[in-house]
Amino acid sequence: MSETPSPNRFEEASRQKQESLIREIWGMLRDNRKYWMIPLIVVLLLFGLLIILGSTGAAPFIYTLF
Repeated sequence: MSETPSPNRFEEASRQKQESLIREIWGMLRDNRKYWMIPLIVVLLLFGLLIILGSTGAAPFIYTLF
């Protein structure tokens, strides 16, 4: 009388190959037509890069830009 339960969608999704974060974000932007978010993401990444470089030996060269 005991039947094995059929796998549900979550179990099937867990068996699939995981996508990279960048590919997943691009898929979300493409599927939802949120292309206006691309400049926001780029600016946030540039600020993050500026913060990281600001704590290295490249800081004096960055400060001359401003």
